[in-house]
Amino acid sequence: MDPTQFRARYLFLILVAAFLTAALLRHVLHVHGGFTRKQILVGALVALAIGAIVAGVFSRWRRRR
Repeated sequence: MDPTQFRARYLFLILVAAFLTAALLRHVLHVHGGFTRKQILVGALVALAIGAIVAGVFSRWRRRR
C-alpha cells in the first residue's frame, strides 16, 4: 500500500472523529447544558484564540532553545 494513501486515510478518519466529537459536544451543551447556539459559538472562538496564542508562544519558546 502507498504510504501517502495510508496517511491520508488516517487523516480523514481523524477529521471525521473530530467532527463527530464536536457535534456531540455541541448537542450536549445545547440540550443538557442549556447554552444557546451563540454562547457555544463564542466559547468555541475564545478557546480557538487561546489555543492559537498558546501555540504561538510555545513555538517561539521552542525556537529559542
